[in-house]
Amino acid sequence: MTSKVVVVGAGVIGLTTALQLKRANPDYSISIVAHHLPGDLDIEYTSPFAGANWHSFASKNDRELQELDKPGYWKFLELSNEPRSGVWITTNKSYVTEVEFNSKGRDPAKFVPWFKNFVKNFKTIENSSELPDGIAFGYSFDGVVISVPIYLNYLLQENLGAGNSVRRISKISNIHEARDLHSSGAKADIVVNATGGLANRIVGFKDDKRNFPVRGQVLLVRNNAKCEVSVEGFPELDNEMLYLMPRKEGGCIIGGCFLENFASTDVDEQLTKRIIDRALKYVPEIVDPSYKNNPPKVDIVRTQVGLRPFREGGARIEQDSDNGWLFHNYGAGGGGYQGSYGMSSKLVELIQKHVGNSKF
Repeated sequence: MTSKVVVVGAGVIGLTTALQLKRANPDYSISIVAHHLPGDLDIEYTSPFAGANWHSFASKNDRELQELDKPGYWKFLELSNEPRSGVWITTNKSYVTEVEFNSKGRDPAKFVPWFKNFVKNFKTIENSSELPDGIAFGYSFDGVVISVPIYLNYLLQENLGAGNSVRRISKISNIHEARDLHSSGAKADIVVNATGGLANRIVGFKDDKRNFPVRGQVLLVRNNAKCEVSVEGFPELDNEMLYLMPRKEGGCIIGGCFLENFASTDVDEQLTKRIIDRALKYVPEIVDPSYKNNPPKVDIVRTQVGLRPFREGGARIEQDSDNGWLFHNYGAGGGGYQGSYGMSSKLVELIQKHVGNSKF
């Protein structure tokens, strides 16, 4: 009998999970249901506000997160050959300020990431002539940048082309409601909870870990840059950094901040000013008209505030202990895009094992 699956959530995790599940077993009848769909802009819909790129946040000892992030790197390199995806390869340069470098004993090993032998063309940058003023150390590698409006629509179209259905719904308050939302009208055999930041507002299941939003603010600008750039280590501003991601279609995303405790989701104009000042200091070509006809000032299309869906202890990817038909895939924090294929693959394996041992 065909397994009827409902995936709740149409962010990058929900769409990727539905697509990977269908590719794993074309006989699955999959319905994606969500309050927001690609094309929407809403503070509760995180995926459209992402940068997005691949730059794993895993520490050298966090093997679990490393394994979740690894598949995404190679998949996005592959997708860079698909013009419809909005993914492209560009050099990623990561810098450390003198202040930050001094705070850790000027030891380069403390800043070299776990993926130095995993990504393509990794190298350290230690020669002062190759570093911007105020920067003590850096590294670079072949990175990827994902234009999220294009990529989310690409995922949506891939799902539709694969035979998955998509339906816009009102918000659900209880995950049990999702079992009645399959396109066939019959009760779903499996529900995937990919609700991201809304997971802590839905009842009907338990989570012993804290789910919480982390505020981010980015600028979408028309200015162009030569490569990805990130800078860490701004005194007295531990929750701020600079990251700049040039997009395939032109322009950049510039951020940012990681604010766990915040009073408002309104745009912080002072933060916007700091972001612009940092970008001008470390990536001066963005206002150089000789580079890709850049405007002589930062030309902002939109300032965006988003809420990253963090979960204490990391993402939840598991079968629910109380409801055998329910599978969870949420809590990716700021790593939803880079972890999307690893997280989805892990969940697909769990569902495949469950289906193989079940009779619907």
